[in-house]
Amino acid sequence: MNIGEKIKNLRTSKMMTQQELAGDFITRNMLSRIEHGAALPSLPTVVYLANRLGVPAGFLLAEEENEFLYQKIRHIPNIRRAFRMGDYRICRQLCESALSESDDEIALLMAECAFEIGKEEFFAGNLHNACYWFDTALKDAALTAYHTAHIVAPVIVFFRHMRQISPSLSSYEAENLLPGERDYSAWQEPFCRYVLIMEQPGYPDPAHHFDPDAPLERQLSMHVQATRMQAQGDFAGAYRVLCDILEDEDAPIPVLLYRVLHDAENCCKALEDYKGAYDNSIYKLSVQEKLLAENTV
Repeated sequence: MNIGEKIKNLRTSKMMTQQELAGDFITRNMLSRIEHGAALPSLPTVVYLANRLGVPAGFLLAEEENEFLYQKIRHIPNIRRAFRMGDYRICRQLCESALSESDDEIALLMAECAFEIGKEEFFAGNLHNACYWFDTALKDAALTAYHTAHIVAPVIVFFRHMRQISPSLSSYEAENLLPGERDYSAWQEPFCRYVLIMEQPGYPDPAHHFDPDAPLERQLSMHVQATRMQAQGDFAGAYRVLCDILEDEDAPIPVLLYRVLHDAENCCKALEDYKGAYDNSIYKLSVQEKLLAENTV
């Protein structure tokens, strides 16, 4: 498509007459010749017509027929740079502000960013924010033809876990997906791996499933171990492991802290340590209150 055809298509799409577009800058006859390919516009004319049509001058001069493609080519280096640097909010903002629409690649980028932001909020204990971003990730993932099980499956597992804390931490988008439908795709996420192990009867040995040098994975493994010990009736041993998690030099994330305190309370009750049960219960309720606090997205 040549520059004249682009100008004509944009003009007609905006329901402008040739006279309205030409204004006082060029004659209607000159515009007609440009549109029919009988004349080439000067650079000042290109800039004038682009401003009147509401598009960048570069779009009229570029080979791409589609304004979205032109804008994508123009902005995708910055979008990809933000994504690769882990600036997921900036990446989404660039996609939303620079591009008037989306395609499969942009929808996938948006879903990836929403998923990563959701995890950030989840691990920070901002669970209502996490719900919003996980929901957004599911919506964006539905708009792309690319494979998204690595996003959708973990999100479902995160929601399953949050519902154990409060029914209010739920998702309309996730409810439409079969529970456990693609759990295997969530296994690569350490926290999802922890949830899936905790959901299995008998609580499989976590020793080979977590990296002991990663603080979060080490603590998740310890909590699975403590849960196994409780199931075997060893409440004293389980309580010692739970206390080790609470005293770890790397403070456990709020969601794990809540679960650990819940189990510590139960262990104290089983050991008839009612003061310890009360102290852990009060601490657990304060953590739960923070987890369920309304957040600003």
